[in-house]
Amino acid sequence: ELKEIVFIIQSQSNSFHAKRAEDLKRDILKQAADLGKELPTVLLIHQMDGHEGAWTILPLMRDFSVTYGRNSSWIFFCEEDTRIQVVKLLETLGRFDKSKEWFLGKALYDEESTIIHHYAFAENPTVFQFPDFAAGWALSIPLVNKLAKKLKSEPLKSDFTIDLKHEIALYIWQKGEGPHLTPVPEFCTDDVNSYKVDHCATTFSNFLPLCGEPVKKEDIFVAVKTCQKFHGDRIPVVKKTWEREAALIEYYSDYADISIPTIDLGIPNTDRGHCGKTFAILERFLNHSSPRTPWLVIVDDDTLISIFRLRKLLSCYDPNEPVFLGERYGYGLGTGGYSYITGGGGMVFSRIAVQKLLASKCRCYSMDAPDDMVLGMCFSGLGIPITHSPLFHQARPMDYPKGYLSHQIPVSFHKHWNIDPVKVYFTWLAPNTEESLNGKKVGYNREDL
Repeated sequence: ELKEIVFIIQSQSNSFHAKRAEDLKRDILKQAADLGKELPTVLLIHQMDGHEGAWTILPLMRDFSVTYGRNSSWIFFCEEDTRIQVVKLLETLGRFDKSKEWFLGKALYDEESTIIHHYAFAENPTVFQFPDFAAGWALSIPLVNKLAKKLKSEPLKSDFTIDLKHEIALYIWQKGEGPHLTPVPEFCTDDVNSYKVDHCATTFSNFLPLCGEPVKKEDIFVAVKTCQKFHGDRIPVVKKTWEREAALIEYYSDYADISIPTIDLGIPNTDRGHCGKTFAILERFLNHSSPRTPWLVIVDDDTLISIFRLRKLLSCYDPNEPVFLGERYGYGLGTGGYSYITGGGGMVFSRIAVQKLLASKCRCYSMDAPDDMVLGMCFSGLGIPITHSPLFHQARPMDYPKGYLSHQIPVSFHKHWNIDPVKVYFTWLAPNTEESLNGKKVGYNREDL
């Protein structure tokens, strides 16, 4: 029965994302009403008990078990852009015995061991499968109850959340004692208009969001963090690739080099975090750039970014809201920690977010503290939510499953290690590889990089 499915939408409190999630909730409930069925429960994860770690899902398992453990059969998770054919989803879940422990999804796997998964399964990374959240994934209630019981006796450790889909699959797998992911072909990430989707219970709208005109080049100020030892190898890559897309760009270093040119902020380079440098950049943006420039992007000198695509993405965000956007990580979320935007993929700030941050007096606890984590702590203290976009990437294309990247139009990648960064840029990010026909993606060759 449809009323036995609890739908959980991975929503966010930013107004653009909240609206998309509400639209999906309405669509699910309308499909249910049109079937004449008793309505299912549809929950938005950002509205659940104000828990900072709600997006990591595991901290909510005990609540799910207590509230839905008796009268429901399935918890079905999806993203705000997942599209669901409710009748086909009912048919698909109906194939599985709801009294058993099931973990269902569209399977992803690593082709080689990768840093973002702590080099797990290094002998043969393809053996471990984890769900593509974009296609939706499901847990049977017996498995939810088991996980809730385990979490009661063994609370989550306060460590990092880096790639949630992989980490959840590892937790459920329990070193081989728990269920593996069961691949479900009806959970799809093809676009809803694709000829391939007739059998699909779920689809995914996989285009770069665009809400009206892209923001103007002049509305984005780009700050590149560098240091003297990388002037010779990293900065030329920026100049060969994405610098031309930026109207306003400055390079911040520990040494003023007029040939680039770089600006010495008077902050010595540190081997660990760069908190001092980042806060100096934030102060400079607020006090020395035009007050009419609504957006600041801070990137590393080995970040590859498409400003062209970022301009489209930012058309969906209100610069009058405090926006802090990028790839979301978590620290200690099982024990009341905080979320943060990981720096390597690029950190995007609305001017108002920078104003609120600097007015708060929240600052680095040391000059070499990790800047991205300190920023996460500060914004968490201010009650300003982190806004996650999966289009920003802390690592290289080869560090992500091909199936995951296949339904993305990425905005950034990070690191030059063991790749030709210029080639990566022109394969994955350059404007001339952009989709052009009515917002539809044109197939272009992404070599195995």
